[in-house]
Amino acid sequence: MPLKNRIRCSAIFIVAQFLATVGWAQVYRVGINDTLNIQIAVWDAGKTEVVDTYEFSDSYPVGADGDIAVTLVGSLVVEGMTTTEVAKALQEAMKPFTGIGQTPHAAVSVERYAPIYVDGDVQQPGVYDYAPGLTVQKAVTLASGLSGVKALDGEERNYLNARGTIRVLQRELTFLTAKRDRLMAEINGDADFGTPDSDLDPVAQAAESIILQARNTRYDHEVTSLARSRAALEGALQVLEDKLTTNREQLEAGQAELQREEQLAERGLVASTRVFERASYVNELESRLLDIERSILSARQEMQGYERNEGLLMAVRNEENAMTLQQVNTSIAGVEAKLDGQYDLLAAAAGQQIGQVPALDPSTATISYTITRVRGDDPAPFVGDPSDVLMPGDVVEVDLDSYAEAPPSN
Repeated sequence: MPLKNRIRCSAIFIVAQFLATVGWAQVYRVGINDTLNIQIAVWDAGKTEVVDTYEFSDSYPVGADGDIAVTLVGSLVVEGMTTTEVAKALQEAMKPFTGIGQTPHAAVSVERYAPIYVDGDVQQPGVYDYAPGLTVQKAVTLASGLSGVKALDGEERNYLNARGTIRVLQRELTFLTAKRDRLMAEINGDADFGTPDSDLDPVAQAAESIILQARNTRYDHEVTSLARSRAALEGALQVLEDKLTTNREQLEAGQAELQREEQLAERGLVASTRVFERASYVNELESRLLDIERSILSARQEMQGYERNEGLLMAVRNEENAMTLQQVNTSIAGVEAKLDGQYDLLAAAAGQQIGQVPALDPSTATISYTITRVRGDDPAPFVGDPSDVLMPGDVVEVDLDSYAEAPPSN
């Protein structure tokens, strides 16, 4: 397997395992309608390399029976498992399909959680994407708030929309900036980038640092491999040149001896058979000399190929990074332009008389939240609070009996 694929495969595992640890403070167990991202590779101890198995690495939705369908493995029930347990089960299931000295490895993360369902007295009942930390109050916000409550004032809506968009764009800009700095470090040949007191987001910097280390390792291995191959070829070329010198000396001596024996044969002093044997020996030396010369020519051409590849290795890497850097800089410029526009909207909205969303008077309003949880040991509906953290697949029923507008605040 090419070294490039080996390093890429290793990088996939590192990033997948890193991202799998972000976002959950407690152990998460897989459920129906989740989508798992699974990366599988096989370690070959005999060859000391990772064997590609990209045909298995993909996104796998968890079906209604709580299982996923994986090539070769077939149906594998994963409902109720942690991602670590799913990885172990996959590794065990893959063992019969690997060779002697080969060990399957799997990295599993939740690519997309099962959606939640918001119904009842909300503006837009429906299905919404789930994210860790989603509370009942946030779910109601996703559904555009409680029904029957007066909509936001136009300028206030502009203000809140601009503020939310700015946060998203700032996050995007953070990751783009980390990628740009990583590309610059790679072009400059640096082993790392950023400093402890830099403004880079730690998560973005950590992810890009993993990529930088993997790419540097791959490049170093490729350079070392080329250097070793060229050194071996240089040694072989020297042996051939030594043989060429020896055979030339033998040929010159043989030709001189053949000429002498031919002269003696003309005078009847040497048998013709001896002259024939000497001529055959000279012909054999000439043929051997020609083979050595052809081998030397081939070795020199191969040497030129190694030298050319060593030069192209850095050139191709820099060209690839320069093109990617140009794209990243264009994206950064686009995000910064969007941020400027959103800051202008925010400033314009803040300069107006911003109203207040009519609040519900606790003394006259009754709002209840019924959560139907399909996961866990005892799935059943229960009454929740706005601060309750939801689980994937939860159904939130909002019941608004009555409400009254609280006095607006200026």
